[in-house]
Amino acid sequence: MRSIVFDTGPIISLTLNNLLWLIEPLHKEFRGTFYIPMAVKKELIDRPLKTKKFKFEAMQIIPYISNRTLEVIENDFILSKTRHLMDLANRCYRAKGNWIQMIQEGEMEAIATALYFDTKTIVIDERITRMLIENPSDVKKTLERRLHTKVHLDKENMDILHAQIKHLKVIRSVELVTMAFELGLLNKYMGKEHEIMIKNFKESLLEGVIWGVKLNGCSVSRDEIEQILRIEKKLQKI
Repeated sequence: MRSIVFDTGPIISLTLNNLLWLIEPLHKEFRGTFYIPMAVKKELIDRPLKTKKFKFEAMQIIPYISNRTLEVIENDFILSKTRHLMDLANRCYRAKGNWIQMIQEGEMEAIATALYFDTKTIVIDERITRMLIENPSDVKKTLERRLHTKVHLDKENMDILHAQIKHLKVIRSVELVTMAFELGLLNKYMGKEHEIMIKNFKESLLEGVIWGVKLNGCSVSRDEIEQILRIEKKLQKI
């Protein structure tokens, strides 16, 4: 059975951009299962429901869990694997004599869930976590830029961690909205009246949703955005 595992960030990003509804048609198109681990469900629903600021966001997500578009999963393997991976990840980089605790529980539980289901694809917006999977050698430089101090790498722990997760393919909310654009799911926002008001409306629509998810937490550079727009312009002739 095909499956994709979601971290918290991309779902929040879609929600804040009024695009969470895309989850259902993307799920239908995928013809597989969209999983979220229990830690992600707690970050999306349980904790926000106890606040005033984020309660409404949580209430928008609940229907997609209730109808099982987003399938919540928890078991002993995932919990144990999460602890193991967290211990490794948070003992890979050290600054000023202290280990850098850089991975959140939801992100690591999403990775552990992907390993449990032997899933190749995981949806994560957070840059550091994505770099740990794709190119861990660059994490040290990024941390040094952020912290403005020398960072030391424990190569043994990093090699053990990377060997377990390097096969995962990471996609972000920016890839989700671009895919939705390609599938025509965003055509509901188009019409003659829009084209009269906004020049190159279709291109502006794609640019708008991409920048929307970027500004709500998706780690995507300006260069990447320009590249996506160029590619889609050729594919869609927009």
